[in-house]
Amino acid sequence: MSQVDTKHQLEEAGRRFIEAVPALATLALIVKVDLQAKGDHQQYRLTFPGPTVEKDDGTPAMIEMLIMRQDFNTLLDPRFGLTEWTEAFEQGKIKASGGGMLQLVQRVIEKQQRRKGG
Repeated sequence: MSQVDTKHQLEEAGRRFIEAVPALATLALIVKVDLQAKGDHQQYRLTFPGPTVEKDDGTPAMIEMLIMRQDFNTLLDPRFGLTEWTEAFEQGKIKASGGGMLQLVQRVIEKQQRRKGG
């Protein structure tokens, strides 16, 4: 997959995330995403609000995520939403670190899911 396609996919995933959790729309957040495939790592930075996507420059991010490329491709299906992303995280398909910022985002997501009943 080309870099342009991947950037577009990450932008779309970021937009869908903010649509699903509008309480985070104004949060200043930098997320490093490491997409891993056989013998290949593609590393990007998503900057919110936005999102804007660029190749990772190696500087620290507030949240760092590691996801297998095939799992990412599956989660991009428009039928999938926040619930599927949360399940992937809980199943270990998405690994994330980020201390307090990650905890904040998780709490906001949990509240959003309770409001929506799922």
